[in-house]
Parts: sequence; C-alpha cells; structure tokens
Amino acid sequence: MNIKAVRRLKRMAVAIAVSGAVFLWTPTPAGTVHAENCAHENYEWVTLVKPTCSKMGKDVRVCQDCEEILETEYIEKKEHKGKWERTKEPTCASVGIKSYICKNCNAVIETEVIPTKNHKFVRIDTIGATCKAPKVIKKECSTCGLKTTEQSGNKLDHKYGNWSIKSIKVKGKNVKVTQIRTCTRCNESSQIVAGTSAALSGKHGKNNYFYKLTKRSGRITVLCAQCHQSVTGKISGGVIKFTRPKRDNSKHTAKAWKALKK
Repeated sequence: MNIKAVRRLKRMAVAIAVSGAVFLWTPTPAGTVHAENCAHENYEWVTLVKPTCSKMGKDVRVCQDCEEILETEYIEKKEHKGKWERTKEPTCASVGIKSYICKNCNAVIETEVIPTKNHKFVRIDTIGATCKAPKVIKKECSTCGLKTTEQSGNKLDHKYGNWSIKSIKVKGKNVKVTQIRTCTRCNESSQIVAGTSAALSGKHGKNNYFYKLTKRSGRITVLCAQCHQSVTGKISGGVIKFTRPKRDNSKHTAKAWKALKK
C-alpha cells in the first residue's frame, strides 16, 4: 500500500470514529490489487475507534496491497477516572448522598449515603419547677426547627402558709377544732388537722367561747368566759393535741380574743 492510501485509510478511520458510523470498505482504486488475487502478505493494524470509559475501541487489520479488512479486534473499555462528590448535603433531618463521578463521561459509578448531622439545639424557654412538676426546658434545633422539651431536676416541696381556722364546734362539754393551711406555690394542696379537747367543767352555749390563734405555728387557745377555763391545742403528728382544761381569768374582751359566735 502506498503512503497516500495509508493516509486516506487513517483519515477514514478518524471520520468513522468521530461520527460513529459503521465502517464500510470502499472499492479499491485503480492500480491496487484485487482481494481475490491478493495473498494479503502485507498488512497494517489501524485503529478505527479509540476505547474510552463509555465505549469499546476497535482495531482492524488491513491488507496494504488490496486494502481489504482482514481482521477486527475490539478493545475493552477503559476504567472510569473521577472523584467523590457530594450530590446532596446531609442535614439533621435527612441523609446526604455522595457519588463517584467519572471526569471523562460524567457517569455516576457509585453512590453512598452520608449519615444525618446532629441537631443543634438552643434553649428558647425555661419553665421553673413547681410542687406539681420539675423544671421544664424547651429547646429548638437552629438548623431544622425541631422543638423538644425536657425535664430537669425534681418537683419542689409544698410550701405551706399560715394556719387558719376551718371550724370550731362545741359539743356538750368538749370543743372540736379543725385547722387548715394551703401551699403558697400551687394554692391547691392543703393540710388539715383536727382535735377535740377534754371535757370542760360545764356545758355552756357557743356565745360564751372565745379563741386566739398563732397563725404561724397553729397554736390555739379556747376560753370559756363563763366557767373561766381554757384549753390550748398544739399541732403534732398531723392532729391537734389539747392540754387539760385549766383555770383562766383572761380578759376575753382583749384584742387577741375572737368570739366563737357573735
């Protein structure tokens, strides 16, 4: 094969490689040897399609005398060459994705999942502890807006206020006293104590009885202005425990005394 023919063949190979057309051999020009009369002793390998990572290559063995294609050989694809790229960034609400992308053909060769990020919680409100519930902390993720609440510590103990009289009843020669105090934190929980005195010397009407109360301790003294006896009750063990009746000449008209019934 002369130099011009070889060059022509290579140009055809390039044109076919670029266009992707099927290689068809054209009739031999004048002056070349016909294939049926050629021994094909002189030949040359020509690359028609160069292999890439997306398609196979193709070489042909061409007779230099008659330009007939004697043999075709396919060349394996090349390996993809690229790098890992994040195609979706992870957040605290969803996973991310990274892909291995070929730099030559942009094919996605492999993908992997990127785990979610941790939430970034910031405190947005705090509700102080009460005797009903411990302290509550409210938080919100600064990234995705997820809100959470969590408890911290323990409930507070009830904080009771001063004692007051709930009722005082005279039954014959005895006096029954009931006292109450309420939690100043929740205004709901209450403590109630009661006790009945020993018998006084006589049976008197309610109008004859007076009392005075120490609100902080709940200590109460009940006085009968007719028989001049009094009993003193102290709160102990959840009940009011009274002293035995004793002689008492206190002036029931003093400011500290209150009438049991007007």
